[in-house]
Amino acid sequence: MVSINKLNRPKIYTESDQILNDLSAELADLKSRIGFLEEEQEQSRDMLEELSFQRELSNTLIEGHQEETKQNRENFTVIADVMHNLKSPVSNVVDNLADIIAEIDDQETQETLRECMETASTVLDTFNAVEEFCIDAGGYQQATQETVDIRLFFREIITKIQALPEIKLHHSLRLLMDRNVPQQGPLYTESISLCLNSLIKELQANLPSGQITVIVSREKSEEKYGIELSDLEIEIKASPETQLEWNESWVDSIQLNQGQLVNSGFNLLKIRDLLRKTGGELEVKQSQNKVSGFKFCLPLTY
Repeated sequence: MVSINKLNRPKIYTESDQILNDLSAELADLKSRIGFLEEEQEQSRDMLEELSFQRELSNTLIEGHQEETKQNRENFTVIADVMHNLKSPVSNVVDNLADIIAEIDDQETQETLRECMETASTVLDTFNAVEEFCIDAGGYQQATQETVDIRLFFREIITKIQALPEIKLHHSLRLLMDRNVPQQGPLYTESISLCLNSLIKELQANLPSGQITVIVSREKSEEKYGIELSDLEIEIKASPETQLEWNESWVDSIQLNQGQLVNSGFNLLKIRDLLRKTGGELEVKQSQNKVSGFKFCLPLTY
């Protein structure tokens, strides 16, 4: 192939020239690709640095949370020790008042001293409840799951609770199982048993007579890494509702109903704390601002 340059001189393109042109084009393309790879490498480096930072930040937050949890446990332990020490003088007061009442003949004085003894006994019971709650909160133990026949497990629990004298005489206990609850699966059996007993006891104490229904269902949440995550939901409904008033604030509600709640409200706090430790939660159900039951959930999948 021949072309005329600016000087009108002929130039002959050989096969070597064609190869050089092809190589030049490939070189330019290669440089472009290298530039693109270098840009991608820089982006990957930035991403790795960001991930590394996020991992360090996560580790720092986890360490901080663990330290805070440790300090909270220590605080609860200290409070439990204080309550234990305070119980001794109050217990002595109760014993001394009982001895004094036995030695006094005056009826009016006896009645006055009995009122004082009842007040001291109430204070002692409150100290016991606080000590027990702080010991439970401070001595955290990891709950474990075990694979059981879920339907049979709940039937046995409800049967045992129904047989209790305080339930059997004045209350009807009923169990409803949703179809979506699997026949077998992993459960926090010990936690569920404790929660059911305590919450039914809470309703029974504030429901002279009536029906208590336990509804068990399965709530699917999401699928992650090919695994479908789900929770086991347990609702305890009282009919009619109790006379306990409840609002959004647990502190205010417990203070408002302190005299009617089991162990002055520490029973509910204990259950809520137990559920949180196993990844669950406790909800107080209401009907016209009156407590009508409870609902709690626990992980069913893991």
